[in-house]
Amino acid sequence: MINKLKAGIAREIITPKIGGLLSGYGSDKPSTSVNDDLTVTALAIEYEKTRVVLMSATVCLIDNNLTARLRALCGAAANVPAENVILSATHTHSGPEMNTEYNDQIFIPKCVAAAKASVKDMKLAKVGVGKTESRVGINRRKLTPEDRVLLSNNPWATFDPEMTVISFMGEDKKTIANIVHYACHCTAAGINTEITRDWAGVMIDRLEMESGGTTMFVQGMQGDAGPRLPNGEDKGDASSFSNIYGASGIVYAMELGAIAALDAVRAYKDIREYRDEVLSVITGEVKLPHAPLMSLEEAKSELAKLEAGTAGRWTVGNRSNLTRIIELHEKGETGEAFFVYPQTLIKMGSIVFIPVPFEVSSEISLRLRTYSQYGHTLALGCTNGSNSYLVSKDQICRGGYEVERFMSRPRQFVDNVDMHLIDQNLQLMKNFVS
Repeated sequence: MINKLKAGIAREIITPKIGGLLSGYGSDKPSTSVNDDLTVTALAIEYEKTRVVLMSATVCLIDNNLTARLRALCGAAANVPAENVILSATHTHSGPEMNTEYNDQIFIPKCVAAAKASVKDMKLAKVGVGKTESRVGINRRKLTPEDRVLLSNNPWATFDPEMTVISFMGEDKKTIANIVHYACHCTAAGINTEITRDWAGVMIDRLEMESGGTTMFVQGMQGDAGPRLPNGEDKGDASSFSNIYGASGIVYAMELGAIAALDAVRAYKDIREYRDEVLSVITGEVKLPHAPLMSLEEAKSELAKLEAGTAGRWTVGNRSNLTRIIELHEKGETGEAFFVYPQTLIKMGSIVFIPVPFEVSSEISLRLRTYSQYGHTLALGCTNGSNSYLVSKDQICRGGYEVERFMSRPRQFVDNVDMHLIDQNLQLMKNFVS
């Protein structure tokens, strides 16, 4: 018998208890209700002796330590190596604060349960791919006449409009599972107190209804891509609807989600062919170079400006960061030359998944896709860890929120770290056997 691809999918509810803090925006307001349940979805894919588990959790971010722990636990549950577990966060800002209580009582056991269940009833599957242009997202780095960058819609700047739907069809011609890949912050609901998957939840539910297959959403490189909202901002505003619906800003998420649902269904129905595909995995590491540590004199000068309230917008990092730089100098420590993270690339035919543990500028995704030899090169942001923002070189000169977060670490990356990220993943892809 010819070996063929198999797929299995499982889902668990990970909704936190009402009253806990939500993750996005550092809000100190406890949650008051559940608009829609949060979930973790695990898709197991197997070919011959190779098996991977791709997981999507509707939370804001999953830090590096928790990610490593979960990949090991979920790998053991699904009988795969830890490096073959890909753990992605959808980046909803209306998800729970990832504290010890929530993680231990709900998040970790539910992730493990989903991974374990995903391999129990795997079926022979063929793979189809559809894609469309979606205007759900928009660049969110608005440039003002004063040469400032704000978190608002910028219709002239770069963003990635491509939405991809990957579908797995069983021998009975029924859809087993779908993956939707798109790059856009899940912040349409804004600063609210309702637990929600944000706009992506509406899209997921609708595609499941239309296809009959369990659907997961995986984030793309959404570092500078926000939701395209009528208020022109990168998040919903409750006051805009209070006199109309008596509702919160979550109305924005539901409206935008309906548009995303139309796009996802269109891409799904555009799939013309389902094929037998071979699954392959490449593991390695990515080494992103650090720039030299800021000098002791400059760090002290910047700290003095902060304390005097005279720091300019190009100041590097915040007070704690500058203090850390000074401490490193005083200890005679220069830090590591590279930031190194383990990498796992997954390939099915012309589809390649590239996990990246940062919130990455969308231009980097566009370049990576263009340079790749594979037709569907899908970079997964907020995946296999969380290390703040990673921006393209051209954005650094303008500053803004993403750049400030990118620079807010004692050991900063070199300015062209984007090219290092792209090049090293391209080099790893060369190890795939076509």
